[in-house]
Amino acid sequence: MSETSRFSRAASVAAATALAYAITLLAVANPHTLAFAAIAQLVFVLPGVFILRAVAGAGGGWLIPLSFGPLLGQALGSLALTGLWAAGGRGVWLLIAAPLLVAILIKPAARLRGRWRLPVTAPGDLMALAALLLIVPIVAGLPFAHVGEITGEGQFYRAYFTADYVWRRAVVAELAKGAFLPINPYFQGDALHYYWMPHLLTAVQYRFAEGWAALDELLLVRSVFIDALFVAFLYGTARLFGVRPWASAAGVALVIASSSFEGLYALYDFGSNGVSLREVRNLNIDAITRWYMHGIPIDGLQRLLFYQPHHAVGYAMGLLGLYSVSHRARPRDAAAMFVSGVLLALSILISSFAGLMFTAAAALFEGVAVVRRLDFRRAIAHAIAAGIPLAIATALVFALRYVDTGGSVVAFGVNRVATHSFWLVTLLSFGPVLIISAAAIALALSARRRGLAPPKLEGSFHWSGGGLGVFGALAGACVIFYFFINVRDHQDVYVGWRVGHLLFMAATVLAGIVFEQMEGAPTPGRIAAWVAVAIVTLTGLPTTVIDVYNTQDLSNRNEAPGFRWTLVLTPDDRQVFDWIRHNTKPDAIFQVDPLVRDSETWAYLPAFAERRMAVGLPISMVPLQKYQQGSEQVRTIFEDAPLSAYERAVKSGINYIIVGPPERTAHPDVEQRFDSLGALMPVAFRNGTISIYEVARP
Repeated sequence: MSETSRFSRAASVAAATALAYAITLLAVANPHTLAFAAIAQLVFVLPGVFILRAVAGAGGGWLIPLSFGPLLGQALGSLALTGLWAAGGRGVWLLIAAPLLVAILIKPAARLRGRWRLPVTAPGDLMALAALLLIVPIVAGLPFAHVGEITGEGQFYRAYFTADYVWRRAVVAELAKGAFLPINPYFQGDALHYYWMPHLLTAVQYRFAEGWAALDELLLVRSVFIDALFVAFLYGTARLFGVRPWASAAGVALVIASSSFEGLYALYDFGSNGVSLREVRNLNIDAITRWYMHGIPIDGLQRLLFYQPHHAVGYAMGLLGLYSVSHRARPRDAAAMFVSGVLLALSILISSFAGLMFTAAAALFEGVAVVRRLDFRRAIAHAIAAGIPLAIATALVFALRYVDTGGSVVAFGVNRVATHSFWLVTLLSFGPVLIISAAAIALALSARRRGLAPPKLEGSFHWSGGGLGVFGALAGACVIFYFFINVRDHQDVYVGWRVGHLLFMAATVLAGIVFEQMEGAPTPGRIAAWVAVAIVTLTGLPTTVIDVYNTQDLSNRNEAPGFRWTLVLTPDDRQVFDWIRHNTKPDAIFQVDPLVRDSETWAYLPAFAERRMAVGLPISMVPLQKYQQGSEQVRTIFEDAPLSAYERAVKSGINYIIVGPPERTAHPDVEQRFDSLGALMPVAFRNGTISIYEVARP
């Protein structure tokens, strides 16, 4: 194929991809909001692109700068933005100032050139990456288009799958109010104990554009952008290990689209028991192992694309930090280790628990190398170089109050849920990717495939299979965390979500190796290999297909265990939110009964009314005990005698109390008691189903 013909085909694929993204973005935001949000995202990523360009050099082409640079720009920009925010900056000018601060690093970054072995751009990269990027509109397009959909019946959010998304709404709404440190909207007088730094960009946008840009629009535009950058990052990762362009794209696509046998298992189970296959609508399909086997659920990367852009950025920084250790050109290189420490530190600040896992993997990889060579002087130099930024990140985590020091967040010891039905859980959760990865490892071990990774360096360590040793270190860290480290108050399953994502990311390289090796196999073997891969792909595909369908299916109003599959905000709810936002102060304290709203509308006030609570029950905050105890105490307001209820509300600092259908059902005479208080608790607003009482100050 001539160079002109190849470029023409690549340009056609790129144009189709651009059109798909335009349709996706216009489905989630109006043109004015889209233009504003897109420009802000672009400005944030550019410094990272130029930093990687300086590191890679002009001769390497665009592959590394455009694969790894944008998310680096996002991470560094978020850090700079946090510094400016802490210094008192609050205007829209921050969207320019933060990237400009990051851009200062471009020139010194050139001094790092040659410290890592990086691939150069190949002729097939443009077409392969452009085709691969179509996976974001295909997987996330419909779910995003239906988020917050408004009809005459109200506004709809797919409840289970938008738990992260609704939480992100609450975090961004709180950040946009401008307090530093941000205030915990679920516990009065407390700081927000959550890794909020990656959400600050959207908060600055919303603070400026709240009058004409909906929060859903800003959040979803960011999700589309980060998803695309994350997919490009995974492509760059496969290319970093020497996998050819088309095989790299195929490997990433396979892992995203066919990571689990859970969908196939559900279809078989329903079919064999005479249950309508349509009932898969009522399953959390990528958590069958939790529902059926009571093990740890493992989410596929499609769920990362749905509603977790902050984790995607944190994961990318963690992997870059790991690669900075494994792909350095010199065995002794304190500067390269310092850069690795910076990247791992960014990962900790953006996605704290995952960052710790990546740091453990990097330490394991480097530690084995040191022990094998008995080069302890190198160990000391590298530990100091990487340890400085990691120590600073740890100090920032505590300074920003990410961690609630009121109780233990992490528990150590064997996680019994992790050991329950382990082999079956693993087969169902990882099956297709496990098979492909095993084949790739076997190929790497037998062939010692040349060009797969940087050549073995004097004094460095690579396990059999070349540079794949870095994935061995990552897998080792994941195993330790999976079985022996647990995050409290998440039903003993939190670690599984992070472990799954990290291993699937690593598996994209292994899948790419399999695709590339099949191309060069003898004809009979090649045909058999393609048939086998096709079977594995097809058997893994049902999980993702069902998940995509369920995530956009707002017609499902059925009951799930403890909640409805679709969260419905009625017209009365929306009227109340509008009244609150236009008639009360941003720092006003509202209260509902948090216990009766526990599993379904726990974020009712912070996420949608954008107001704080005296006490709530946030599903993402740990430890949860103080929220549970506080909720038990504050709910007595809805049960006490009128005057006692009023006095408790005043003592709790509550400005407004909401009585809606959940409160009315749990406390049948609550409105009569509140109405009897007269001027002490007058009705501030009332519609057909909801009453808002203002708590007068004595």
